[in-house]
Amino acid sequence: MEKKINEKRSLLREAEKMNNNMSPKRHGRRGGGFLTKIIIILLLLIILLFGGYYIYSKKFTPKVESSVSVVMHQLSFCQELVTAKYRYSDLVSIRKSIALSKSISIIKYTGIIRIGIPDLAKSDFDIYNGGKGLRIKLPDVEILGNDIVEQEVFDESHSIFVPITIDDVFTEIEKAKENTLEELVDEGVLEEARENAKKIIQQIMLSAGFEEVIVS
Repeated sequence: MEKKINEKRSLLREAEKMNNNMSPKRHGRRGGGFLTKIIIILLLLIILLFGGYYIYSKKFTPKVESSVSVVMHQLSFCQELVTAKYRYSDLVSIRKSIALSKSISIIKYTGIIRIGIPDLAKSDFDIYNGGKGLRIKLPDVEILGNDIVEQEVFDESHSIFVPITIDDVFTEIEKAKENTLEELVDEGVLEEARENAKKIIQQIMLSAGFEEVIVS
């Protein structure tokens, strides 16, 4: 009986020894698994960082560059922008006399005054908010033209001794044109044309895809 008990005790001791010998190996495996997990997590973080940077650079940088191209295209496409146009008619009376000889010429003419920006490509602009916003400063508005589109002789009476020449007619019409233009400028036509230009450019750029457009 004692012999069997001793044999059981010996078997228990052998089992404990085997258990002790296997325990460090298990701890070693756990330690190795933990290190592997850390390496995998670090690799994933590096991949996420580079992936995020790549996506950011692709998503936002080209957006700003493409926005610049859109602005330049729209400005160059418009180029000369007429924002105010006025049609007017007037009479020019030319009278000449020497002694009893007289010449009279009354000419009716129609002109068109065009006011706006001669070259929009000279505008300064700044793109912000990742290509969603645009600030643009326009060049000053100018008189683009003051041209005669219709002209007819309303009444005339010529004397061979007092001729009315083409130069006489041209000079008088030019004076009348300048007077009409000065009156319009005094009435604030340049300011009106500039406000119209701001509204037009703002609508063009909003239609081009910008969410906010500030024009000055």
